[in-house]
Amino acid sequence: MIRITGGKNRSRKLLTPDTNLTKPTMDKVRAAVFNALGDDVVNKRILDLFSGSGSYGFEALSRGASSVTFVDKQINAVKVIKANAASLNENNVQLFNEDVLNFLSEKKGEFDIVFVDPPYKLEIYEKVLDLLEKNEYLSNDAIIVLEADNDIALDEEKYKKIKQYRYGLTKIYIMRK
Repeated sequence: MIRITGGKNRSRKLLTPDTNLTKPTMDKVRAAVFNALGDDVVNKRILDLFSGSGSYGFEALSRGASSVTFVDKQINAVKVIKANAASLNENNVQLFNEDVLNFLSEKKGEFDIVFVDPPYKLEIYEKVLDLLEKNEYLSNDAIIVLEADNDIALDEEKYKKIKQYRYGLTKIYIMRK
């Protein structure tokens, strides 16, 4: 069981999918990410890719985001996100039960903050970043948060690294377009 770490729903529990295909982001890692983002979350449109339990998106809503779009292809994850949205009484959500690369293949919106937390073994960060850019998902000055278990080579001409954290095996990259 994980909890929301700040905002209006602070300390509220979130369900997690009962599967080994997802790995919920630890509370302390999410807290650090959102402390780094600060007020940049308020009134922003969020895209939560590889959503799992939806912890990044629900944390953003709790801290003042205007809306969240969740994308996950696992049906267990989709059911959990629906249950978490209902439990938190969150209505400003869209949920797509779809493969992330398929979702990103055609424009479905513009977002201010994008969370990218795929299963580590997929190693598809570059593909995701390319599709976000190619299909104009990123607003001007958008923020991208990547979670990985190893170093990611980032194109520093395209993205300015704001922060980088390491928590055990987890690495967090926060970048601005």
